[in-house]
This record gives sequence, structure tokens and C-alpha cells, in this order.
Amino acid sequence: MSYPHHKGSENPEKAQYIQVMKEENKVILKPRALDIIWGNDPRYWRLLDDKAGGTAELVQVCWLEVNGSYSLKSLDPNTDYGLQFKLKLNPDAFGWNENPIYIMVKVGKNGKPNWTSVHLSKNSYGVTFSAPNYQNPLKFRFKNGDEELKFGLYEVWSGRWKGGLVIEEVVISRCP
Repeated sequence: MSYPHHKGSENPEKAQYIQVMKEENKVILKPRALDIIWGNDPRYWRLLDDKAGGTAELVQVCWLEVNGSYSLKSLDPNTDYGLQFKLKLNPDAFGWNENPIYIMVKVGKNGKPNWTSVHLSKNSYGVTFSAPNYQNPLKFRFKNGDEELKFGLYEVWSGRWKGGLVIEEVVISRCP
């Protein structure tokens, strides 16, 4: 029996799903670089491939947990950065009206997690959007010696079934 969770962090080919844009101080991580609970079970997720690195489409779950990590070596310390998930809701999406998703970012093992909640609205159906929104990314800052950024997207508290969410990418970029 295969493992039911997608473990992008353990994928030896993880680097091909990460794009570092040094000049722009930006990093893009595709879903195959992420850890997705139930991500290897087609009853719950579809990991789709394309030339741009693919997407992860949530079929249905009651426990939404997507985690990621990134080595901070390519980013400049003592600089404000923001993290956003690029998402889309399919027209048949369900279970998003009453409970927000939560997005978290944390620097290092002992860093304090920074959380925000995002309510997904019907206005988002069929259109790619940033969560949190483009003007207000989830901010973090790190110093020399900090090695890794950990982040995630969650809705595990309601116990309600939800589906139709598409994860296109995670963007880490310098804040203006």
C-alpha cells in the first residue's frame, strides 16, 4: 500500500518545483514541493502536472493541511518578506462559506508562528487570487543564522467537508 500523504519536502526532485528569482527577491514554490495531507489519495486530491509545474486540486477533505518549508539561503536577512498562496475556487467548490482558511509562517524551529485567517468568498470562484491578499501578505523577517522558513494552509477545526480549492503556487517576495 502506498503512503496516503504527498511529501514534497522529501521529494529528491523538489528543486524542479521551486523557482528562485534572485533579481526580484522572489521565490515560487509549486504544489509538488509541498506536504499535502491525503495528497497521494485521488479520492481527496488531484496533483496535476503541466509545463508551469502543476497545481493541486482538492477533491474533498474534512481535514485540510498543506505544509511547506524553504531554505532561507537565497533571501536577504533583516528584510521584510511576505508569503501568499495563489489559489482558485472551482465553480463546483463547496464548504467554504462559513469557515476561514488559516495561513501560517514561522522562521526556524523556535520561531513564533504568525497566523492570519482568510475567508473565501463566492467572488473568488474561477479566478486566481492571493491569500492573504496582494496588498497584505503574511509578513516575516529573519536574521543571519536563521536557516528555514516553515509555512502552511489549514482548515482542520470545523470538521466540515470542503472541496474545489486549487493551489497554484506559494509566493515568497520582498515587501515594498
